[in-house]
Amino acid sequence: MESIKNALLQGQTIDWFLLLLFLLLFLVHLVNVFLFSLRVALHKNPPAGKQFPLSVLFTFRNEEKQLADNLPSLLKNGHSEFEVVAVDNCSLDESLTVLNSLKSEHNQLRISSLRQHTLYSGKMAQNIALKAASYDWVTFIPISVNLADSDWLKEVSSRINGKNQVVVNYSNIQPGRSFFNLLYRVEYFFQQLKSFGFILNGSSFVLTQENVTFKKQQYFDEGGYRGKVTEPFANLELVINSFIRKVPVSIVISAETALHRKENVNYKDYLELVKKEAVLRKHLPPGQRILLVLLEWAFLLFAPVGIFVVFRMPPLWPVVIGLFICLISCHLLIIKRLLIRLKEFKLFLPSLLTALILPFLKIIFRIWYFRYGLKREWRIGN
Repeated sequence: MESIKNALLQGQTIDWFLLLLFLLLFLVHLVNVFLFSLRVALHKNPPAGKQFPLSVLFTFRNEEKQLADNLPSLLKNGHSEFEVVAVDNCSLDESLTVLNSLKSEHNQLRISSLRQHTLYSGKMAQNIALKAASYDWVTFIPISVNLADSDWLKEVSSRINGKNQVVVNYSNIQPGRSFFNLLYRVEYFFQQLKSFGFILNGSSFVLTQENVTFKKQQYFDEGGYRGKVTEPFANLELVINSFIRKVPVSIVISAETALHRKENVNYKDYLELVKKEAVLRKHLPPGQRILLVLLEWAFLLFAPVGIFVVFRMPPLWPVVIGLFICLISCHLLIIKRLLIRLKEFKLFLPSLLTALILPFLKIIFRIWYFRYGLKREWRIGN
């Protein structure tokens, strides 16, 4: 204690500045932990009630095998009132043949198609799906999800309680053996943890369109993709984030309502996931963007500033290490609790280790992307 006291008394202005900055960054971290991450970990899901009629929508292009493998399990579930609306985005394989065969066995399957494949046909196909939906409540899912032996549809439809206007559930990809599969899963997990935290604090935004249940009329009231159709990477999230701030929102953190896609991902898929978050953040209100930047830079600067404090004032190393351990322990407990609820057991240690490294790489990539990558994509698209 005496050495710490002497170090503080003998400290210069720069030393005091670094120490105060370090403590301020620590406080920002605590606010993030308690108001966002911990709140998500302790969140109680809305209780299951009656099952609301639900339209399950998806668009596809050249997905013959995925349709044959995965769609039957969705059509054979035990939910009483539902429909599946499939919109073909100009497939060149036998996808429509597979769908027509299934339609002869399942009356709840409806098929539509886009006449011409264009640059933004994915968004146009989603618009057709929403217009074709018969029920008020809709949700988009990827066709790469296999729901065999799953009560997903029953669980999702029973979380609608009439008071909420949007219900956000968890999504990810299935575990694989590749490094980029793990990287993608960890990034997707933390993106949704961030999203859930903001939703619970009234600053709602979603980072994935998958497994979000909402009233289709909200899409049309917002004007659909008007003014957003040319945005790269992001799709329905752009519209959902426009109306989600105006209506009551519920989140469900449960393995029963979660979706897991079966996909082989590579580094390009991971980079597109990061790019999508960057694009979506551009459309958030200024206050929300500032808060995201503040939390991000607090994380990036915390360790370097702590190292400088120890370098300038060596006796303070127990204090700095203690605060580091405090934050890491909090994050460990929160991550473990969430992964247990979601039954994502293989993500615990990778989530912690990756969380310490990826933010530094992402900020460099994001700066590069907005300076050079976005301009290049704009030139190619035009």
